[in-house]
Order: sequence, then C-alpha cells, then structure tokens
Amino acid sequence: MKRVLLTSLVLVLVFSLAAGFAAAETPKRGGTVRIAGQWGTITNNFNPFLASGQNAPGTRSALYEPLIFVSVLTGETTPVLAVSYEWKDNLTLVVETREGVTWSDGAPFSAHDVAFTFNYMKEHPALDLSGIWANGLSTVTALDDRTVEFKFESPNTPLFQYIAHTLIVPKHIWEEVDDPSAFTNSDPVVTGPFVVGRFTSQAVTYQRRDDYWVEGRPYVDQVVYQATRSNDSALLLLLHKEIDYSYLSIPDPERAFVARDPQHNHYWWPVTNSNILYLNMSKAPFSDTAFRLAMAYAINKAPLSEKAYYGVVPVAHPTGIIPGQQETWLDPSLADITYDYNPDKAREILAEAGYTWDSSGALVEPSGDKIPALRILVGAGWTDFISMAQLISEDLKAVGVTMVIEQEPWNSYINSLMGGTYDTAICWGTGGGPTPYDLYYRTLASEFAGLDGGQADSNYSRFSSAVVDEALATYRASSDEQEQWAAIAAIQREVLTQVPYIPLTYRTDFNCYQDAVLIGWPTEDNPYSGGNPGDELGARFMLLELHQR
Repeated sequence: MKRVLLTSLVLVLVFSLAAGFAAAETPKRGGTVRIAGQWGTITNNFNPFLASGQNAPGTRSALYEPLIFVSVLTGETTPVLAVSYEWKDNLTLVVETREGVTWSDGAPFSAHDVAFTFNYMKEHPALDLSGIWANGLSTVTALDDRTVEFKFESPNTPLFQYIAHTLIVPKHIWEEVDDPSAFTNSDPVVTGPFVVGRFTSQAVTYQRRDDYWVEGRPYVDQVVYQATRSNDSALLLLLHKEIDYSYLSIPDPERAFVARDPQHNHYWWPVTNSNILYLNMSKAPFSDTAFRLAMAYAINKAPLSEKAYYGVVPVAHPTGIIPGQQETWLDPSLADITYDYNPDKAREILAEAGYTWDSSGALVEPSGDKIPALRILVGAGWTDFISMAQLISEDLKAVGVTMVIEQEPWNSYINSLMGGTYDTAICWGTGGGPTPYDLYYRTLASEFAGLDGGQADSNYSRFSSAVVDEALATYRASSDEQEQWAAIAAIQREVLTQVPYIPLTYRTDFNCYQDAVLIGWPTEDNPYSGGNPGDELGARFMLLELHQR
C-alpha cells in the first residue's frame, strides 16, 4: 500500500469522525485494563507539558490528546483533535479542528484552545520540549473556532510531527496558571476518554467518560496504571493474571512468558529504532574511512541478536532505517551494499589501505604505529549492550584489533558520548520519527557534532558531511515527495560508503499482554497503536479498542 507522506504539498488529509476505527459489531462493555510499566512510585502530577515519566502514567494516553497521531512505524497519520491539515508554500500550515468535542468540565473545545496551547509554550519556553518555536515557527493564530494557522519564518516541514503530537490544554483553565512548570494539575480538565478517579503512589485509576467525543468508546469502565519494583515483578504479575499488560522488557519472552500459557500470553515488540555502534571520528583510527568500513565487515551481527535479545529483535539494516519505513524510503540502487559478515573482506580492505600486521597478529597503522587496545563503551549493567560488546570484541580479534569493554553509569556514559572521550560505544539512534529524516538529522547533522571541540548533542560520531547537511536542508525546505525521497537517498549513500556508525540490531518497544479477559490488543498484523508503550500517545488507541472477551 502506498503511504501518504506527512508533508505533501497542498494535500489535505480529511479523516473520518470515527478516528480511524473500522465499523464492527459492538463489543462487550465493562471491565478494567490493568497496566504495569513504571518502576518505583507514581508521581501525583498530571501536567501534560512535562516530559514523559515526570507525570503520572496515563497523562499522555488516557487524559490529554494531540491534534494528529503519527505512527513512527509507518509514518501513517490518524486524526484526533484535528480533522485535516494543509501545507501552503511550505511556510504556512493550516489545521482544521474537530467539532463536537467537549472538555471534561463541559466547556466546548475549539481552535482557540489549540492556538493558546502553542502560544503558551512560546511564553514559557521550558514547556517547548521539542523546540518547535526555536526551529522556525513564527506565529500560531486561531482564524475562527475551527481553523488554526501556523506560520514559519523558514521552511521546516519535519516539525509537523511535533506540532501534531503536542497535547492540547484548555485555555480557560491554563490561562490562570502563572508557573506551568511547577503546576501539578491535580484535577485535570481533558478531552480524552478518561478522567482521574483514585490516586495513590502505587496506582492511579482513570474512569471512563460517558460524554467522550468518539461515540461508544471506550468500552472498558476504567484503566489502572500500577507501579512495580522491576521488570521481573511485572512478569510475575502477568503470569499470575494480576495485570493485563506491561511495557517493560522481559528477557526471552517466548520461554519466560508465552510458553507458560500459549493460549493467552502474547507479546509484540515493534521496531522503532536501531542499536548502533558509534565510532569516534575525531580520533584515529576511526577518522579513516577504510578502518570504519573494515569494522562493518568484521562484526557478525546475527549472534548479537541471539545473545542480547534471544533472536526476537532482528539485525538492523545497514542504513539504520527501520522495517516499517523501508518500503517507502530505501533506495533500491544501494541494495548491494550490505556489509555481510566477512572478516577476509575486512582484512583485504585494511591491507589495500596500507595497514599491516605484526608478528603477533596485531593490526599496525600505515604510519607504522601499532593500534592500541580500543575501548567499547556501554552503560553499566545494561546486559543487552554488554552481551553485544563481548561478541564484537571477539569478532575484531580476527582483524588484529583488541577491544576493552568499559561500563559506565548513565551520567558518565552520556557525558563520554557527548564529550567525545570514548573510542566506540553502543547506543541507540538519537533521532526517531515517522521518516528516516528524524534519525539522520539528529544522528548525522554537523550542527550536533561538536565540531569546534565542544559537546556533541546527538551526533556522537562527530561526523561531518556537506552532502548530508545539504540533503537535510533540502528535505526541511520541501514538501514534495520525490524531492524528499531523493534527499534521504543521498544520505543513505553517505551512510553506506562513509560508515559514520554501524547499525547492529533493531531497537523495539516491549508490549506484553495476556488476553484471558480483554481482547483487541495491537499486534504486528493490526499495528493501530504504532507500537507506543502504554503511557505514550499511541496507547490512547489501545485504551479505546480493548474490550471484554
């Protein structure tokens, strides 16, 4: 199926009032969805402007709603508080809002709430976590009760997903809040399908709204998000049927979970990103393209998946593009560049570039200096990354390279990445979104590379390419599908030939559920939630779809 790009010029996407759900026989109503996904205790805070994790789980799924949901898996869009949008000349975005929506206190929702939300973020920059106003947005105006106009100082069409995903707040409530960053919003007024019921530090209960704007939804009476002590604790709750769903990782889910009750226990781990081996190009030997290319051939990636993720998470594509986006975005002319495991090929590349080996088999640079032991950085205690690092270290012995694994706690780990003090490091792609632009922009743009010797905000390899920067600028300034595709293709070629990083395995969300009581869960065959975990935007669709067996 051909997918519609988010930024098609003068294309208006008009969505059905049913918000993307197909008509079907009315499911059985009632019951409770029980979810565990947060360690420790739950914060008594329902402020939707805060980063995920700083507010109570469910704030972003059960309570507040965005304009449009954009699936990171496919780039497809589903309407929520908006019914259409239109780009005009790449500098003006016009959004039509939905009629018939009311806030939970009975006040009508309108385009004025939308305009207020964005201008409130401008007034309080700490709320603008996605940097919408810092990246070209100029004005947001409600033209009437149903129409909002977004104007930009310069073209930046990829901002659409961040605009689309901004949670909308009621003007008549928040205009009285002078310090929104400190506002805990204990009695939230929302457009979403639930309202806050009972709160404790161990569980928060949301009650179904009878006046929700999607007729007949939700089917369940309530949703309970409960705290848990660990991933293992969540697994035990699932196995004992004390919860219905968790978005925490379960090691070896086939054996530890599904096999215990194959009829009812299931999981869906959708790929949303890649785990990457970053190479610090600010220092030798990683500044040499031939060395980086040889590393790509020397690493056997299939065992990484087996040891770190029990074979559940596949090996990543060498471009880093995730499966759901490959049909649309992969350049078929580059299909032969795969870096299949081939240590002989790696040695050949090194020899042609002037590298040699001493009597002990250690790799020697063209300058005659022996390459010292190289470090591979991982987070302390991160068993999946540690497992991968061990295998990579063994693989590189075949080309005469010794690797030393360094484990660092989070603060030290991220400082090493951003400060450029590491040699190699396993981390995730620093950008993610409905198209490969988001990955490539954050991971490869020169502006994030700390090229002046400063901090690398997200381009940890400190890679710089005029081709990549120009292609990213072309993509930003355009809403033409073919022009955007060509820009992404140009970046793919640079990734495959210059090897600024090495994709290892894909990275997934962890949806595990048991359906003894409730059915309608998102699956690989029916990925309506975009794979979002239970306290993110896409989980709203899951809460609307679930019903009693």
